[in-house]
Amino acid sequence: MSDPRTLDAAALAALFGGSESQVRQWCAPQLVAFDFGYHVLDGATRDACLLEAIRRLDPYKVSVAGADRKPEWEAGWSENLAEFLASDGDLDALVPKYIRPGEWIRLNGAYVQPTDPHFVKNYTKTFRAWLMGRFLTGYPALYEFGCGSCSHVAAFAAGLPGCRVHGFDWADASARIIDALAQRFGWQVGGGHFDFFNPDPALRLEPGAVVLTFGALEQVGERIGPFLDYLLANMPARCVHVEGLEELYDDDDLLDAVAVRYHRKRNYLSGLVSRLRELERQGVVEIEALHRHRFGTRFDDTFSYVVWRPTGRAGRQP
Repeated sequence: MSDPRTLDAAALAALFGGSESQVRQWCAPQLVAFDFGYHVLDGATRDACLLEAIRRLDPYKVSVAGADRKPEWEAGWSENLAEFLASDGDLDALVPKYIRPGEWIRLNGAYVQPTDPHFVKNYTKTFRAWLMGRFLTGYPALYEFGCGSCSHVAAFAAGLPGCRVHGFDWADASARIIDALAQRFGWQVGGGHFDFFNPDPALRLEPGAVVLTFGALEQVGERIGPFLDYLLANMPARCVHVEGLEELYDDDDLLDAVAVRYHRKRNYLSGLVSRLRELERQGVVEIEALHRHRFGTRFDDTFSYVVWRPTGRAGRQP
């Protein structure tokens, strides 16, 4: 292992794609509370991590994203709901179970071992605070599609006073979590059922709303068209997608090449950036930001983002 390192405000700003002053302003509590120390893995340890990632490319060792996995997500979010109710309102009970303490991660093109076993959870909270300040503040309503365990919904409800926060998911357990949050904290939160593959045209967004997906679109694979059509029909003020974006990987880089293959083996989100670029060429949308976020869990980078808005011109995705 390398000598110990840490992510300070400047390092976090570079990862997030913003300024150090933004991080200090919007993430001040997190900078004080969290330990972002880590060691870069090298030599035989790094090779062992790479070998594990390569072995995961075996199709029998990874589950494939898609509509068939809905029962798994229903079960997972139901588990979070049960723990939240049993905890008397502990919001950490809503952290998804796939965020496992103590695992090595991808950071700035290397494998690293965090000092704090809860590094990923705390990093997520810090990035989410920056994201809220940079892209999600100042709107009358926020819609998170694919809200899952509603960990983000809770953070936005607490951090965006006066904003009506809506969480939608294809799992019924998510709506029950939102009901529990409203009852427990009195927040302006609501939501219900939403299927990326078959969006309900009767569900209309409030005028001037901002839309967010955060690690949710991975489940659609190449079938992003219906959701984009839905968004274009509803004309939100801004759309923010924090996702693994395959177009941003460098296939000539070893770790990226493995991440791309893992991404494709799992049938994760494919083509979103390319389709938005085509719509921008047609004048249908404006891409406001596109950022490769060099952070992720063991096998791929999951926090990259693209931010866009409809221009009002007609367009339809295939």
